[in-house]
Amino acid sequence: MRRWAAVAVAAAVLTGCAAGCSKERSRPFELTGPVGSHGPGLAVALYQTVGVRMVPGNHIRWANNGAVFEAITDELKQAKTSINIVMFIWRPGRASDQVLKVLTERARDGVACRVLVDPLGSPTFEAQLKPRLEAAGCRAHLFRPLPADENLARNHRKLVIVDGRVAITGGLAIQDEWLGEGLKEKEWRDTNAWVRGPVVAQMQQAFAENWQETNGELLPASDFPTLSEPAPGLDGAGEGWAAFVGSTANPEVTRAERLTQLMVRAAQKRLWIAQSYFTPNDALLKQLVERARAGVDVRVLAPGDLNDQRVITVAQRAAYDELLEAGVRIWEYQPTMMHAKTMLVDDRLVLVGSINYDPLSFNVLEEGSLVLEDDEAARSMEAFFLEDLEHAKEVGAGRAAR
Repeated sequence: MRRWAAVAVAAAVLTGCAAGCSKERSRPFELTGPVGSHGPGLAVALYQTVGVRMVPGNHIRWANNGAVFEAITDELKQAKTSINIVMFIWRPGRASDQVLKVLTERARDGVACRVLVDPLGSPTFEAQLKPRLEAAGCRAHLFRPLPADENLARNHRKLVIVDGRVAITGGLAIQDEWLGEGLKEKEWRDTNAWVRGPVVAQMQQAFAENWQETNGELLPASDFPTLSEPAPGLDGAGEGWAAFVGSTANPEVTRAERLTQLMVRAAQKRLWIAQSYFTPNDALLKQLVERARAGVDVRVLAPGDLNDQRVITVAQRAAYDELLEAGVRIWEYQPTMMHAKTMLVDDRLVLVGSINYDPLSFNVLEEGSLVLEDDEAARSMEAFFLEDLEHAKEVGAGRAAR
């Protein structure tokens, strides 16, 4: 009870409305039964759970921390037909200037440029940044402008899509805290994927539904090019099975919650979680405990005292005792805010995107995460996680599981 009181307070503080702006559900959602962690079993489970198909032939690279801005500007420079961006946080500064410079140049060269930002996350965007974009010919809008007396569900998706062929997603924001290497207090730690291939069509669809809601327009057919052939030229390519799962607010159960539980239940050997706002609900907490007691190597990396939302830290730590008793190992990142939202399941399955383990992602936010089934992507995620642990402090080290 105390743990969920802390979560409710955290949701209210973050959104300005009680209990995360969602009504009490008629009954909790809980996924049960076995889930395959790879191959056809995983693909079928994913499709029946969130209605999205895994597609092969994708090529993945990583653009973590400040490298994401190099990835964004590199792709913007190569844009030929369209640039579509949806972002929760876009604020003035060096990171913004770097993106704006290239974005406005491409817009002036005739590339169709569309930008959506959330006004809660980007309170100065309309006054300080939107005029610069529009002067260059870029169309920029606020997603669900904030009313004076009500806080509507927000857009937490983070997508940069170029020509319908390449996309970047993860925990990124266009703000100076995302510059650097994630090892200093003012330089946050984050993980982002840079993907080319058929899955980009699914990411474009997520942008398209938000664009439609804003102004009623469909994207042109040219924004959905044929992507049936693997795209050459990117390092780190494996088999490249991938899916993008978009989620939208629902008072009962969202795809974000369904997907998170599916990933947890799929773990048979390993479940390594990096989560910026680690406040699992009762059903998810139960599943984490069950996986650990079943012999799965369950590890959690969360922020330490350097958390941008201090009230979340209270709720986060309220879950520790139950997890530690079950054998879950927990670390807190020390140098700065740890903002990644990733999971590594067994040896092939990876999740990266915007979905947090919190009531906001599970109930009231527009979200989206990339599911990857790929050996190379999994090896990279393993390396990222182990490197982060070198800069983290284990909670309750030496405590025996019961």
